[in-house]
Amino acid sequence: MLTIDEARSLLAARVEPLDPVEVPLRAALGCRLAAPAVADVDLPFADVSAMDGYAVRAADLEAGTPLPVAFEVPAGAVPERLPEGFAARIFTGAALPAGADTIVQQELAEPRADGRVLLAQCPTGTHVRRRGEVFPAGTTLLPAGAEVTPTTMALLAAGSPGRLTVIRRPRLTIVSTGSELASQGERPRHGQIRDANWPLLDAFARSQGLAPPSCRRVGDSASAVRATLAEALADADVVVSTGGVSVGDHDLVPEAVASLGGAVVFHKVSQKPGKPLLVARFPAGWLVGLPGNPLAVLVGWRLYVLPLVRALSGDAAAFDERPLIAALTTAAANREERTHLRPAQLQGGPEGLRATIKTWEGSHDLVAGAGADALVRLEPGADLTAGSRVVCYPL
Repeated sequence: MLTIDEARSLLAARVEPLDPVEVPLRAALGCRLAAPAVADVDLPFADVSAMDGYAVRAADLEAGTPLPVAFEVPAGAVPERLPEGFAARIFTGAALPAGADTIVQQELAEPRADGRVLLAQCPTGTHVRRRGEVFPAGTTLLPAGAEVTPTTMALLAAGSPGRLTVIRRPRLTIVSTGSELASQGERPRHGQIRDANWPLLDAFARSQGLAPPSCRRVGDSASAVRATLAEALADADVVVSTGGVSVGDHDLVPEAVASLGGAVVFHKVSQKPGKPLLVARFPAGWLVGLPGNPLAVLVGWRLYVLPLVRALSGDAAAFDERPLIAALTTAAANREERTHLRPAQLQGGPEGLRATIKTWEGSHDLVAGAGADALVRLEPGADLTAGSRVVCYPL
């Protein structure tokens, strides 16, 4: 049976980014660039004033006499040439008039009743922002592969023409299997439970900036499972199913995957929870079959679906993340042959990060999952004391 690292490596080796698309700047947030974003303008667009004040020739200040004010230059105006021996009233961001080389800020100016102004002497170039000093046209603002983040939006808005070529973000469909599942808002009948898995996966997907996934539910019928998965695969880049993925009589997902021609990358991973996880490649997309218990779904999302989605979105290091290392607050043991992934809470402190493993009743324990913000990895045979350092996957 594959280890967690072996399974993730197999998946990473088979994923390629989706096709590039051109989108408006606003729609690019969270996407990765498929081509460099290149500036088509200089910033600033000209030599501009960094202060409210007066534009002058520095040489005209040497006499220490008041200068007549020729005109006013607000931001956005196209000024005329400044005559020798004159000043121009100017405002922050406005273009310097031709002939001017210095800004005297208004706090160092003494306007006179006759319309002239006495200005303090300043070195040439004071308070002048030079054309293109932030970036000239032709500068690569962000390279291909870079993620568009809130902090890069202003840079791209100022320098790019408003459309970017990005890697398309994947479309997800969630398929919940099981005749025992009741819909949200429906009171479960005897023998039923409400479906907690698709709200969990839907929330995870939307938290990553993905479009809200399409959600489908199907009972334990081989033909219905096959038809539902076929429909989902036709509409999505990644289909995430929950339940029906093990080896029982009603575990119908593996049979459906085979009948639909899916190429299985792996089925079963040496982990707890989530051992019977299945990943298959189809010509137009992926299927990740997760077990039905909610904490197994949480583990499957964090370790496999999330990096798959990121890799499809152009993140070359999606499977190469550097996990957090934290010190256990209590002793922990794993006496089984599978790697355990336990819900935990992380706390920072003067001595570094600490992890408190949640008490749980098993992979069905939604209360333990709700209180977790990380998964602690316990290797087979581990017998750890408080203070031992462990690998953590933040949620």
